[in-house]
Amino acid sequence: MHHNLSARAKLGLIVPPNNTVNEAEWQSALPPGVSLHTTRMRLNPLARAPEEMAKLRADLRDAAALVAEAGVDVVAFGCTAPSAVNPRREMEAMMEEAAGRPGATAGAAMADALIAVGGRRIVLLSPFSENVTKHEAAFLAGEGITVIAIASLGHQTYAPGRKLGIHLIGPEEIRAALAPLPVAEADAVMLSGTNLVTFPIIEALEEEIGRPVISSNQALLWSALRRAGITDRLPLGRLFDSQAGGPPETESTSPVT
Repeated sequence: MHHNLSARAKLGLIVPPNNTVNEAEWQSALPPGVSLHTTRMRLNPLARAPEEMAKLRADLRDAAALVAEAGVDVVAFGCTAPSAVNPRREMEAMMEEAAGRPGATAGAAMADALIAVGGRRIVLLSPFSENVTKHEAAFLAGEGITVIAIASLGHQTYAPGRKLGIHLIGPEEIRAALAPLPVAEADAVMLSGTNLVTFPIIEALEEEIGRPVISSNQALLWSALRRAGITDRLPLGRLFDSQAGGPPETESTSPVT
Protein backbone atom coordinates (compact mmCIF):
# COMPACT_ATOMS: atom_id res chain seq x y z
CA MET A 1 0.00 0.00 0.00
CA HIS A 2 1.26 3.47 -0.90
CA HIS A 3 1.78 6.02 1.80
CA ASN A 4 -0.12 9.18 0.83
CA LEU A 5 3.12 11.12 0.28
CA SER A 6 3.80 8.95 -2.75
CA ALA A 7 0.24 7.92 -3.60
CA ARG A 8 0.66 8.99 -7.23
CA ALA A 9 4.33 8.42 -8.05
CA LYS A 10 7.85 8.06 -6.71
CA LEU A 11 10.69 9.73 -8.59
CA GLY A 12 14.21 8.31 -8.34
CA LEU A 13 17.09 10.73 -8.87
CA ILE A 14 20.87 10.29 -9.22
CA VAL A 15 23.00 13.38 -8.47
CA PRO A 16 26.73 14.15 -8.10
CA PRO A 17 27.90 14.16 -4.45
CA ASN A 18 28.28 17.95 -4.18
CA ASN A 19 25.04 18.91 -5.95
CA THR A 20 22.71 20.65 -3.48
CA VAL A 21 20.25 22.31 -5.88
CA ASN A 22 18.59 19.56 -7.93
CA GLU A 23 16.88 17.82 -4.99
CA ALA A 24 15.99 21.11 -3.31
CA GLU A 25 14.39 22.57 -6.46
CA TRP A 26 12.47 19.38 -7.20
CA GLN A 27 11.22 19.16 -3.60
CA SER A 28 9.98 22.76 -3.83
CA ALA A 29 7.91 21.98 -6.92
CA LEU A 30 6.65 18.39 -6.64
CA PRO A 31 2.92 17.95 -7.15
CA PRO A 32 0.95 16.46 -4.22
CA GLY A 33 1.26 12.70 -3.95
CA VAL A 34 4.65 12.57 -5.70
CA SER A 35 7.75 11.82 -3.62
CA LEU A 36 11.47 12.06 -4.36
CA HIS A 37 14.16 9.47 -3.59
CA THR A 38 17.79 10.23 -4.32
CA THR A 39 21.17 8.55 -4.50
CA ARG A 40 24.62 10.09 -5.11
CA MET A 41 27.24 9.08 -7.61
CA ARG A 42 30.87 10.15 -8.10
CA LEU A 43 31.57 11.72 -11.46
CA ASN A 44 34.14 12.20 -14.09
CA PRO A 45 32.31 15.13 -15.67
CA LEU A 46 33.38 14.81 -19.29
CA ALA A 47 34.54 11.22 -19.46
CA ARG A 48 36.62 11.21 -22.63
CA ALA A 49 38.85 8.15 -22.45
CA PRO A 50 37.06 4.84 -23.13
CA GLU A 51 37.88 3.51 -19.65
CA GLU A 52 36.50 6.69 -18.05
CA MET A 53 33.29 6.34 -20.05
CA ALA A 54 33.10 2.65 -19.11
CA LYS A 55 33.40 3.57 -15.42
CA LEU A 56 30.75 6.30 -15.72
CA ARG A 57 28.39 3.81 -17.31
CA ALA A 58 29.08 1.08 -14.74
CA ASP A 59 28.58 3.56 -11.88
CA LEU A 60 25.38 4.84 -13.48
CA ARG A 61 24.01 1.31 -13.82
CA ASP A 62 24.79 0.65 -10.14
CA ALA A 63 23.17 3.91 -9.03
CA ALA A 64 20.07 3.27 -11.15
CA ALA A 65 19.67 -0.23 -9.72
CA LEU A 66 20.19 1.11 -6.19
CA VAL A 67 17.54 3.85 -6.34
CA ALA A 68 15.16 1.45 -8.12
CA GLU A 69 15.05 -0.56 -4.89
CA ALA A 70 12.95 2.28 -3.44
CA GLY A 71 10.17 1.17 -5.79
CA VAL A 72 10.40 4.34 -7.88
CA ASP A 73 8.41 4.79 -11.11
CA VAL A 74 11.21 6.48 -13.03
CA VAL A 75 14.98 6.95 -12.61
CA ALA A 76 16.52 10.32 -13.54
CA PHE A 77 20.20 11.22 -13.96
CA GLY A 78 20.62 14.80 -12.72
CA CYS A 79 23.79 15.74 -14.51
CA THR A 80 23.77 17.74 -17.72
CA ALA A 81 27.24 17.62 -19.31
CA PRO A 82 27.98 13.87 -18.81
CA SER A 83 24.54 12.97 -20.18
CA ALA A 84 24.80 15.32 -23.18
CA VAL A 85 26.12 12.53 -25.38
CA ASN A 86 24.90 11.00 -28.63
CA PRO A 87 23.22 8.68 -29.22
CA ARG A 88 21.32 10.11 -26.28
CA ARG A 89 18.87 7.23 -25.84
CA GLU A 90 21.75 4.85 -25.16
CA MET A 91 22.31 6.20 -21.64
CA GLU A 92 18.59 6.11 -20.82
CA ALA A 93 18.30 2.56 -22.17
CA MET A 94 21.25 1.48 -20.02
CA MET A 95 19.65 2.98 -16.90
CA GLU A 96 16.30 1.41 -17.77
CA GLU A 97 17.89 -2.00 -18.12
CA ALA A 98 19.61 -1.69 -14.73
CA ALA A 99 16.58 -0.23 -12.93
CA GLY A 100 13.74 -2.02 -14.70
CA ARG A 101 12.03 1.41 -14.88
CA PRO A 102 11.80 4.24 -17.43
CA GLY A 103 14.95 6.40 -17.41
CA ALA A 104 15.51 10.10 -18.04
CA THR A 105 18.76 12.05 -18.33
CA ALA A 106 19.28 15.79 -18.06
CA GLY A 107 20.93 15.90 -21.49
CA ALA A 108 18.08 14.13 -23.29
CA ALA A 109 15.45 16.03 -21.28
CA MET A 110 17.07 19.33 -22.25
CA ALA A 111 16.79 18.45 -25.96
CA ASP A 112 13.22 17.13 -25.60
CA ALA A 113 12.13 20.24 -23.70
CA LEU A 114 13.64 22.64 -26.22
CA ILE A 115 11.94 20.77 -29.06
CA ALA A 116 8.63 20.81 -27.13
CA VAL A 117 8.66 24.62 -26.87
CA GLY A 118 9.81 25.10 -30.47
CA GLY A 119 13.37 25.99 -29.46
CA ARG A 120 15.26 25.30 -32.68
CA ARG A 121 17.54 28.37 -32.40
CA ILE A 122 18.60 29.08 -28.84
CA VAL A 123 20.99 30.96 -26.61
CA LEU A 124 22.76 28.76 -24.05
CA LEU A 125 23.96 29.92 -20.65
CA SER A 126 26.05 27.55 -18.55
CA PRO A 127 27.91 28.01 -15.27
CA PHE A 128 30.77 25.93 -16.69
CA SER A 129 33.90 26.58 -18.74
CA GLU A 130 33.55 27.48 -22.40
CA ASN A 131 34.76 23.97 -23.32
CA VAL A 132 31.93 22.29 -21.45
CA THR A 133 29.38 24.77 -22.83
CA LYS A 134 30.62 24.03 -26.36
CA HIS A 135 30.32 20.29 -25.65
CA GLU A 136 26.65 20.85 -24.77
CA ALA A 137 26.12 23.05 -27.85
CA ALA A 138 27.59 20.32 -30.08
CA PHE A 139 25.26 17.76 -28.49
CA LEU A 140 22.25 20.02 -29.16
CA ALA A 141 23.40 20.55 -32.76
CA GLY A 142 23.16 16.78 -33.19
CA GLU A 143 19.50 17.08 -32.13
CA GLY A 144 18.76 19.74 -34.75
CA ILE A 145 18.98 22.62 -32.25
CA THR A 146 21.24 25.53 -33.26
CA VAL A 147 22.98 27.39 -30.45
CA ILE A 148 23.36 30.95 -31.81
CA ALA A 149 25.24 32.30 -28.77
CA ILE A 150 26.71 31.02 -25.52
CA ALA A 151 27.58 32.50 -22.13
CA SER A 152 29.91 30.49 -19.87
CA LEU A 153 30.36 31.57 -16.25
CA GLY A 154 33.63 29.64 -15.94
CA HIS A 155 32.96 27.33 -12.99
CA GLN A 156 34.36 23.80 -12.76
CA THR A 157 31.82 21.08 -13.42
CA TYR A 158 32.94 18.80 -10.62
CA ALA A 159 35.79 18.44 -8.16
CA PRO A 160 35.63 15.49 -5.73
CA GLY A 161 35.18 16.58 -2.13
CA ARG A 162 35.07 20.27 -3.02
CA LYS A 163 32.13 22.59 -2.65
CA LEU A 164 31.86 24.48 -5.91
CA GLY A 165 30.32 27.91 -6.33
CA ILE A 166 27.61 27.13 -8.89
CA HIS A 167 24.82 26.88 -6.29
CA LEU A 168 25.66 30.45 -5.16
CA ILE A 169 25.02 32.05 -8.58
CA GLY A 170 22.08 34.43 -8.17
CA PRO A 171 19.39 35.68 -10.56
CA GLU A 172 21.25 38.98 -11.10
CA GLU A 173 24.32 37.13 -12.38
CA ILE A 174 22.15 35.06 -14.75
CA ARG A 175 20.38 38.18 -16.06
CA ALA A 176 23.71 40.00 -16.50
CA ALA A 177 25.18 37.07 -18.46
CA LEU A 178 22.11 36.92 -20.73
CA ALA A 179 22.02 40.70 -21.33
CA PRO A 180 24.63 40.84 -24.14
CA LEU A 181 23.26 37.74 -25.92
CA PRO A 182 20.94 38.01 -28.96
CA VAL A 183 17.93 36.67 -27.05
CA ALA A 184 15.49 38.44 -29.40
CA GLU A 185 16.83 36.36 -32.31
CA ALA A 186 16.42 33.07 -30.42
CA ASP A 187 13.36 30.83 -30.01
CA ALA A 188 14.27 29.95 -26.42
CA VAL A 189 16.86 30.35 -23.68
CA MET A 190 18.58 27.36 -22.09
CA LEU A 191 20.04 27.58 -18.57
CA SER A 192 22.27 24.55 -18.18
CA GLY A 193 23.50 22.82 -15.02
CA THR A 194 21.61 20.93 -12.33
CA ASN A 195 23.45 22.79 -9.54
CA LEU A 196 22.29 26.17 -10.92
CA VAL A 197 19.31 27.71 -9.10
CA THR A 198 16.64 28.48 -11.73
CA PHE A 199 13.16 27.60 -10.39
CA PRO A 200 12.59 30.97 -8.66
CA ILE A 201 13.29 32.94 -11.86
CA ILE A 202 12.00 30.90 -14.83
CA GLU A 203 8.57 32.54 -15.04
CA ALA A 204 9.82 36.09 -14.38
CA LEU A 205 12.56 35.65 -16.97
CA GLU A 206 10.10 34.37 -19.58
CA GLU A 207 7.95 37.43 -18.91
CA GLU A 208 10.93 39.80 -19.29
CA ILE A 209 12.40 38.31 -22.46
CA GLY A 210 9.24 37.02 -24.14
CA ARG A 211 10.84 33.62 -24.81
CA PRO A 212 10.49 30.16 -23.26
CA VAL A 213 13.19 29.44 -20.66
CA ILE A 214 14.38 25.86 -20.27
CA SER A 215 16.66 24.80 -17.40
CA SER A 216 18.27 21.44 -16.66
CA ASN A 217 16.31 20.80 -13.46
CA GLN A 218 13.02 21.98 -14.96
CA ALA A 219 13.43 19.89 -18.14
CA LEU A 220 14.46 16.79 -16.19
CA LEU A 221 11.55 17.15 -13.74
CA TRP A 222 9.12 17.57 -16.65
CA SER A 223 10.58 14.52 -18.37
CA ALA A 224 10.58 12.38 -15.19
CA LEU A 225 7.01 13.35 -14.25
CA ARG A 226 5.74 12.63 -17.76
CA ARG A 227 7.41 9.22 -17.75
CA ALA A 228 5.74 8.52 -14.39
CA GLY A 229 2.35 9.48 -15.88
CA ILE A 230 2.05 12.80 -14.00
CA THR A 231 0.89 15.65 -16.26
CA ASP A 232 0.20 18.43 -13.72
CA ARG A 233 0.81 22.03 -14.74
CA LEU A 234 3.58 23.35 -12.48
CA PRO A 235 4.46 27.08 -12.18
CA LEU A 236 7.75 26.52 -13.98
CA GLY A 237 7.34 28.27 -17.30
CA ARG A 238 5.88 27.56 -20.71
CA LEU A 239 7.35 24.06 -20.87
CA PHE A 240 4.65 22.84 -18.48
CA ASP A 241 1.93 24.49 -20.62
CA SER A 242 3.27 23.11 -23.87
CA GLN A 243 2.86 19.48 -22.91
CA ALA A 244 0.05 19.36 -20.38
CA GLY A 245 -0.98 16.00 -21.83
CA GLY A 246 2.32 14.13 -21.75
CA PRO A 247 5.56 13.85 -23.68
CA PRO A 248 5.73 15.10 -27.25
CA GLU A 249 4.28 12.57 -29.67
CA THR A 250 7.51 11.55 -31.30
CA GLU A 251 9.08 8.17 -31.60
CA SER A 252 12.13 9.17 -29.55
CA THR A 253 10.10 10.07 -26.46
CA SER A 254 7.36 7.44 -26.64
CA PRO A 255 7.05 5.58 -23.33
CA VAL A 256 9.12 2.45 -23.03
CA THR A 257 6.92 -0.50 -23.84
